[in-house]
Amino acid sequence: MLHAVILAAGKGTRMRSLHPKVLHKVMGCAMLRYVLETLYSLGVRDFCVVVGAGSDEVRSFVAEWKKGKPVSIRLVFQKVQKGTGHAVMMTQPFLKYPGEVLIWPGDMPLMKPRTIRTLMRCHRESSNSATVLSALHQDPFGYGRIIRAGGDFIAIREEIDASEAEKRIQEVSSGIYLFKTEDLFPALKKIKPLNRKKELYLTDTVEILIQQGKKVEALPLALGEEAQGINSREDLATAVRTMKNREIQYHQERGVTILFPEQTYIEPGAKIGRDTVIFPWSYIEAGVRIGRNCQIGPFAKIRTGTRIEDGAAIGSFVEVNRSKIGKKVLAKHLSYLGDAVIGDMTNVGAGTITANYDGKKKHVTRIGKKVLIGSNTVFVAPVKVADQVRTGAGAVLTRRTKTKKGEVVVGVPARVVKKKAGYR
Repeated sequence: MLHAVILAAGKGTRMRSLHPKVLHKVMGCAMLRYVLETLYSLGVRDFCVVVGAGSDEVRSFVAEWKKGKPVSIRLVFQKVQKGTGHAVMMTQPFLKYPGEVLIWPGDMPLMKPRTIRTLMRCHRESSNSATVLSALHQDPFGYGRIIRAGGDFIAIREEIDASEAEKRIQEVSSGIYLFKTEDLFPALKKIKPLNRKKELYLTDTVEILIQQGKKVEALPLALGEEAQGINSREDLATAVRTMKNREIQYHQERGVTILFPEQTYIEPGAKIGRDTVIFPWSYIEAGVRIGRNCQIGPFAKIRTGTRIEDGAAIGSFVEVNRSKIGKKVLAKHLSYLGDAVIGDMTNVGAGTITANYDGKKKHVTRIGKKVLIGSNTVFVAPVKVADQVRTGAGAVLTRRTKTKKGEVVVGVPARVVKKKAGYR
């Protein structure tokens, strides 16, 4: 059985925040969510999360993430933080069964699932007692160094305890470990706080297991960016850039044109169809669905819950939120479309607003097919507009505005204009 221990008790002092470090967001998602989702994708169903500072917030977050998933998650409170070894020791009552324990810091959201799969395969094929995931860093400052003798892995030395020669080593521990459960906890009982911080280091289990004749390996499988721990706001910004670049590349490889990647923000979980073009300064949130041959931007904001069908164009300074935009809809300029359902081939004039919030609840605007919406039209939801309706510039449509196919409405509040002879 594969267990997971997530270390999420750190105060994150350098973040200078009132919130737990692991709940700070990278591209719209908390760091801890990335860790949980990756472990879940690897088949982990039994979790221990070690919490400390901000434990109530972490508890609420984990409870929300867990909903609907066939998982067991136990939160272990580390009241006094005595080091990573001490944190893992506290999980022993919940990890009584033989198997494997994957230990992962909760502030490492950039690790790729395929890297962990390779780690797991190598660990099992070699019948290791413990396997450490390592990485090569050009600037290894702050990381535990992988110590080798004659090519053999013999220890991990933390930055504060490393000699000058050891500090020049560029192979570092990622902080991710895979142990045999039956070997981990006996080794943890033998570690002692013989270091400058007077803490119980999880890293010391490596030397103990080696002394016991157990097989231990450090595998440099991770790219440097994957092993990035987040300890400051600067680190957080670096992680956002890394994740953003991954998402841009992901969509480019699937046939999406992104004209200026540096000026485009796409959160993980967005789906974009082939031959869609994303113009600069566009902002696309997680959960958005965009079809094929669409145009997005520049300066467009597409928010969670939105679906845009094939051939639609969302242009400059248009925000779309929780809406369904039909095929070949044109919304080119300066509009807010929230909680709207807009039919195929409708033209949304500049300055159009769906006023979806009445101060208490949000309501839906339903606009039919081939509607021509005049500039600065306001839809005060809930409102429904029939197919092929035309609205005059500055019209305000409310729930009392009743329309039939092909009618023209103008004014405040909008009223139907009766056709005259020769009027089209």
